[in-house]
Amino acid sequence: MRELPFFFKEALKSLRIHPAANAVSVLSIALAILSLGLVIGGWANLEHALEVTRAEAEIVVYLAEDMDVSGAEALGERLIAEGGATRVRTVTPEETVDRVQALLGPDFDILEILEGFNPFSPSLEVGVDPEEAQAVAGFARGLPGVDLVRDNEEILAPLAALARAARWIGLAASVGVAFVTLILVSHIVRLGISARREEIETLRLLGASEWFVSLPFLLEGGMLGGLGAVVCLAVLLPGGPALYRLLGGYMPFMPLLAWGQLASILAYLSAGIGLVAGILGAFVALRSQ
Repeated sequence: MRELPFFFKEALKSLRIHPAANAVSVLSIALAILSLGLVIGGWANLEHALEVTRAEAEIVVYLAEDMDVSGAEALGERLIAEGGATRVRTVTPEETVDRVQALLGPDFDILEILEGFNPFSPSLEVGVDPEEAQAVAGFARGLPGVDLVRDNEEILAPLAALARAARWIGLAASVGVAFVTLILVSHIVRLGISARREEIETLRLLGASEWFVSLPFLLEGGMLGGLGAVVCLAVLLPGGPALYRLLGGYMPFMPLLAWGQLASILAYLSAGIGLVAGILGAFVALRSQ
């Protein structure tokens, strides 16, 4: 720890050897991380919208005519305990009549039309994870007293596919930007090693360990990646709120994350990828020498 200032000083000396190449590398890393930030921002908002939609995803289980409310509640408990449902709400026959009445409007009295007879049986509104909807629906169909299951497959299946696609796209973008950063840093550190080869050989002849020789270059890689992340965030964070408001104006129907929450995600992700990819790039350059 006492020698740490010396290592930072040596890392800064390497950065000053090729200032133009280092500046280009930092800008390239910043652009790569900025591109990642845009993709991750879209990914995070899509995941948020999917979570909001997922919370409302449900199938409807219609029960047999002889099923009473207590029997319906017992089936609901089984669906949660054994069937994988996230929530179950029992809809009574009286509530169903009220819903039909609301659909028909005040000009029609459904009970008067039906002469006071309520033909509806209890039903269950079953909350599900879209990716498990078909399994829950299949389990519900096998329960006694179940007459019909509306599984909403035409809505829930695309939702589940969209959730999987969003995760893969975000992961691929993160890996791609990390790889680009690693290659850029590796190239720059390799230039620094070549420019200081005689100095490095002298240190080795004097008995310096490989760790002692390598640490300044690892710090240099971390600095390059970190500077790229700082430049990216210096552009993204001030301009982000205006861009975010513009996006919200074009898509008022889509529930977006709060900008502060998204900015925190982007800041941590950019800094992490910049630093880690920078250090790994320097490590690759050292291993190749």
